Amino acid sequence: MIVLSVFGAHASPDVRQTDCPPGTSWNGAFCEEILGPPDETVTGCSQHDPLVLNVPCEVYGFVFMPELDQYLRALAPAHNERYRPPDGDLSNLGYWAGSVSQGWMYEWRKLAGSWSLGSVAWGARGLMWLADAPGEQPVVVDPEAVAQQVLEGMTFEEPELGLAPRPVEEAPGSIGLVGAPVWMWVANPGPTTWGPVEESRTVGGVMVTVVAEVESVTWDMGDGRRVRCGSAGDVYAPRLGVRASPSCGHVYTQTSGDQPDAAYAVTATANWTATWTASTGAEGTLEPPRPAATAHVRIGERQVIETD
Repeated sequence: MIVLSVFGAHASPDVRQTDCPPGTSWNGAFCEEILGPPDETVTGCSQHDPLVLNVPCEVYGFVFMPELDQYLRALAPAHNERYRPPDGDLSNLGYWAGSVSQGWMYEWRKLAGSWSLGSVAWGARGLMWLADAPGEQPVVVDPEAVAQQVLEGMTFEEPELGLAPRPVEEAPGSIGLVGAPVWMWVANPGPTTWGPVEESRTVGGVMVTVVAEVESVTWDMGDGRRVRCGSAGDVYAPRLGVRASPSCGHVYTQTSGDQPDAAYAVTATANWTATWTASTGAEGTLEPPRPAATAHVRIGERQVIETD
């Protein structure tokens, strides 16, 4: 399907030269002598409306398409998107007449005359949308698909758990108490564990940029409760004594005696977010991985010894 708009009218001559003597070619007005070796001068391309023989097959980026009897040049990807409905700012002009996911916009031109290779005079011109491009199909870029590829190439690593009391994996004799504050933090915040990380890729002239970062961490404390922390948390130090974490903490109300190995399994899940933007103005969000890690803490209770 072709949608065509003419920016300038053109008239076909009443009398057309259709056959020039050997060694000459039609220049749009008369037969002229072909100068130079034939393989350098004769192009094999001929425009029929208006009749211009031996026209350049490509000039200034425009390629002659015999099936359309005109020259075409695909619009740059960013300019092409302006005509794509429903969001293109020029889509209201109505050139794009088919599926929004199919086809491409072209500028078309007609030659008014050609006096030598590379020396041409343009006549009528306009824009058209083609569902199936003649010749080589331009690259149709799906920026969201490119963004997904960028995301899949990013590295997302598990968070390292910081806990007070210390995990039994680090200190087998460590134990916390019922009713005492527990501190939690991400011990290895960085680009691959916390972000932000930004990567870009250019496909078909369209640059797509993806930015990913951790929005929050969900801590499954192993006692049926979950704590959602919007930061990496504060690192505990012994000098702080017994006090609640200012950013990410929990209080156990029961001992871990009935748990496997008498320890609560604490799992921290990093909730990553990812957004993408394209040089065409398109943007969106993606679903990145949610890496998680687990450590174990033992919780006991204070024993009170009474004496007489």
